[in-house]
Amino acid sequence: MLQDVFTVVVGDKILIQRQTITAQVIEHLLGLIKSGQVKPGERMPTEKQLTEELSVSRTCVREAMKSLESLQLIKVRPRVGAVVLEPSPTALINADHLSASAYQQRTDSLIQFRKILELGLAMLAAEMSTEEDWAKMRAILADHERAIKIDRSTPEGDARFYKEVGEINVRFHKAIAEATRNPIAILVLEAISEPLATRSRKTNEMPGVAEAGLREHWTIYRAIRERNPEKSRNAMRAHIQSAERAARATQADEAEIEMSLVHLP
Repeated sequence: MLQDVFTVVVGDKILIQRQTITAQVIEHLLGLIKSGQVKPGERMPTEKQLTEELSVSRTCVREAMKSLESLQLIKVRPRVGAVVLEPSPTALINADHLSASAYQQRTDSLIQFRKILELGLAMLAAEMSTEEDWAKMRAILADHERAIKIDRSTPEGDARFYKEVGEINVRFHKAIAEATRNPIAILVLEAISEPLATRSRKTNEMPGVAEAGLREHWTIYRAIRERNPEKSRNAMRAHIQSAERAARATQADEAEIEMSLVHLP
């Protein structure tokens, strides 16, 4: 039976870091792919098989499958199940990043990196962006506003909402990188786009997060449009801090749900 692993700290050294049950399921599935036990074109174990083999909840298995599908390592097909795709080096790197990030107890490594990268990008975009860049950002924000209004009363509508809002969020941040005219910045942001989309999808499941994200994006856009680097930096910092709070709240909720479901009689 998989269980949460918690951090043990001695002095300034971390001996054991907390790993959620979902993260352990992800690692198990990645191991099947990397070891060749399940080859491209073959089906992964079923949800029922995994819940029985690992003694975990279906919630854990489904979240793990969603994560691997978002990284383009598997494709979940109706009436067929999860089929392994031919993995690219980038997909495996991103998968390793996702798995490693799940060990973090206090700080999400992706958000740490975003603080280093995107605050500077916002400042540079305020200096380098053009009318064409602003028009592109406005179009993305308009798409975001439409996505917020998607009817979520059905499972299909709900899935469409999370998919579109997550993709739009990444598009907006890519547009800022592109506005800097720095090709390395564009490549780096592209490299983290998959884990960023995965995290965005999870946090947007929390009430009000998608709406707050839209408001924060508008604030960033206006600061860039005003050509005010410091204001743009502050707006991006506030946005990433909001994302950090939502990510931590999501991780805490996931841990509680996993533990309660696993220990059901």
